Amino acid sequence: MISNNLLQFAAKNYGFEIGLLTFLCSSKSHVYRFYKQGKGYILRLSKRPIENVKYFKAEMDWLCYLAEKNMGVPVPLKTNDGEIVISTQENGENYIITAYSVVSGKPLELNDSDTWRKKMFYCWGKEMGTMHYYAKEYKPANNNLRQEFTCESEFHENIKSCPFVGKIMEGLLTEFMSLPKDKESYGLIHYDMHPGNFYMDDDKVNVFDFDDSIYGWFALDIGIALYYALCGVNYYENVDDLRVNNSANVIIESFIEGYIQTNYLDDFWVSKIPKFMKLRYLYTFDPSRYLKDRKTIHYIKNDIFFNGCDLKKLSSTK
Repeated sequence: MISNNLLQFAAKNYGFEIGLLTFLCSSKSHVYRFYKQGKGYILRLSKRPIENVKYFKAEMDWLCYLAEKNMGVPVPLKTNDGEIVISTQENGENYIITAYSVVSGKPLELNDSDTWRKKMFYCWGKEMGTMHYYAKEYKPANNNLRQEFTCESEFHENIKSCPFVGKIMEGLLTEFMSLPKDKESYGLIHYDMHPGNFYMDDDKVNVFDFDDSIYGWFALDIGIALYYALCGVNYYENVDDLRVNNSANVIIESFIEGYIQTNYLDDFWVSKIPKFMKLRYLYTFDPSRYLKDRKTIHYIKNDIFFNGCDLKKLSSTK
């Protein structure tokens, strides 16, 4: 847990009463909620090397830019000295501290209505398209840049422990690393825009948790979102089947229809989306669960998971 001294340091710099802090979670960072002048904020304390301050500044600058474009994102709170990122040390460890506003809305609640699902996916896709549209013109302040997509970032111990999974992953990454990185297809992306990282405020999707933001392909961001979307609504033939059915394709189509209302997406990149969905599935692969499942192993070894994503008929209209 974070010491009281560190919390006092944050409270002094951001000008809030430490007694108003509420602990929320501790994963990649220690996260709290506090109130200042009646408004809710998130306080994030991350144990990272001092060299990583530039990445946090890049994240906060990106949020400031999107907020200026009237997107529903957290707005960074500056310290009393006008800083958007501060750091301090305790017991030889460096802590990077940031704070930002709480976005409005409520967590996504699943609804059995097909009309509701189509509308939700449409709004989700539209918000991502808007973000990518603005990413094309974004110029980071003071040359503070987020990390780039790399092969190394996709591999972890679960994949390394399963050679046949690693082989498929390597094939996908080799293909992806040869893809073009032009202004229309590549830029700063959220990289983890699943329903746990946005709130719904009527028809508005308000996005948060930009910790994982990187420079990557826009189609990669779409693929990640759709992977989590299909997992969330369980639109498979059955719970053990990774081939999507017709209902799932309607949902995917709704997402893409929303996306192309705000950002151009040509057929070449549409064709890559199912492969990016596969990449995220492999990234989340859990061998302890699936090695006992012969059907899933068959799908993975024969590269047929997520078959049935019918995106060929989709094309951009803007």
